[in-house]
Amino acid sequence: MSPDRDDVLISPSAGQSHVAVSVTVDQDDLVGLQGLLAATGIGEGTRSFAELLTSTLHRGLIESYKTAGIPWPPNQAAFQAGQDFAAVGRVSADEAPPPPPGIPAWRGRALAAVAVATIVVIIGSYAGGWSWTGLRQNGQVWDWMELLLLPVALGTFPLWLRFSGEMSSARRIGLAAAVLAFAAFVLAGYLIPVVWTGFRGHTLWDWLTLIVLPVTVTTATVWPKTGRTFRPFYVVTAAVLFLMWITTVIGGYAGDWTWTGYPHNTLWDWVKLLLAPVAIMTFVVPELIRLISGYFPDDSDGPALG
Repeated sequence: MSPDRDDVLISPSAGQSHVAVSVTVDQDDLVGLQGLLAATGIGEGTRSFAELLTSTLHRGLIESYKTAGIPWPPNQAAFQAGQDFAAVGRVSADEAPPPPPGIPAWRGRALAAVAVATIVVIIGSYAGGWSWTGLRQNGQVWDWMELLLLPVALGTFPLWLRFSGEMSSARRIGLAAAVLAFAAFVLAGYLIPVVWTGFRGHTLWDWLTLIVLPVTVTTATVWPKTGRTFRPFYVVTAAVLFLMWITTVIGGYAGDWTWTGYPHNTLWDWVKLLLAPVAIMTFVVPELIRLISGYFPDDSDGPALG
């Protein structure tokens, strides 16, 4: 068989047990065959290098037949099955499955209409004095964070927990830059201060109340489904954050650090802030779901047994 005619299928005639075939191999294939000869002992003694090629081809054919689901040894039925297998595998461009549908046109128009209406209401509230919207009372960034942070965190933080490992480096850099920019914005709100941010006057306790609830709820719910393990990096990060928090607790209660906002909060307040969300989402909600569903398994687990 010539190298430029590797698409020709040779079918031996009846009664013919051997067919001479000429095959051209490159230098890498030749070195690989020599390595196989030395490693496995195939071709030792009186066996020739050509017999090594024959043995390798024979084993490769058997493996290919198994992969294609065609019985071995080959016969006329196997030859026909191979042709049928190749015919089924050829899918023309016209027969290719259509691409997944995008966002329906009506949904896109609806989202655009909602976005335009929201912008009009915001502009009318702050620039036009529309008192009926009540938005003018939310004149600071802090008020909007209290309104939006919980639903945004519930919608996006689980996605980050589950798919952050598949994020490209460019997106990771962009996310890190956004976090740093927000931290700089918060510092500017306190140090300059920027009045319209509404940050000044809010203590560390207020930030914990604002951030810890959505983060703990989403983490406790989604983490078991991510398949993640506590790698050393996570352990070190958690330990550092815990030590920083303990430092603020000691300073807030014993050192009178007023910026923490801790002194007027009791143990019950801490339980409501830290323990209740995690306990409810980790233990109470799953048990309620199992109780309401009658302890039936998910559909993915197969049919329930009576």
